Amino acid sequence: MRSHPSPLRRAAAAAAVAAAITAAGCSSSTSPTPPASDITIVQNASVMTTGAFTPNPFSKSLATSGKVTWFNNDFGGAYGGGTQHHLVSDNGVFDLGAQNPQQTASFTFTAAGTYPYHCAIHPNMVGTITITP
Repeated sequence: MRSHPSPLRRAAAAAAVAAAITAAGCSSSTSPTPPASDITIVQNASVMTTGAFTPNPFSKSLATSGKVTWFNNDFGGAYGGGTQHHLVSDNGVFDLGAQNPQQTASFTFTAAGTYPYHCAIHPNMVGTITITP
């Protein structure tokens, strides 16, 4: 004859299993806070045009610093991972090189002007920076 565990023993076992599942499966669902940046490359940017960057256009004054920082937030989605981008100015003033997801890249402008730029990998992604005196 097979003995059955007491209701108290079943409850204790169920609680232990629930605690193990919770401990193994729980992690913070919040993503890390992105670093400070002026412009964000949005998720799914590679299929966008002017909406690939936010804000776009972007303006900054040389009086406050000509440094502009981009953050590649094109990360996650249905398959995880992310998309690498390579931002270059249309007039050859800057080339930020390859920028992986969750990374920043910066350039310091030294002259006022309007600087259109795009992604060398996804040329449909376009943005404009205006630097004022």
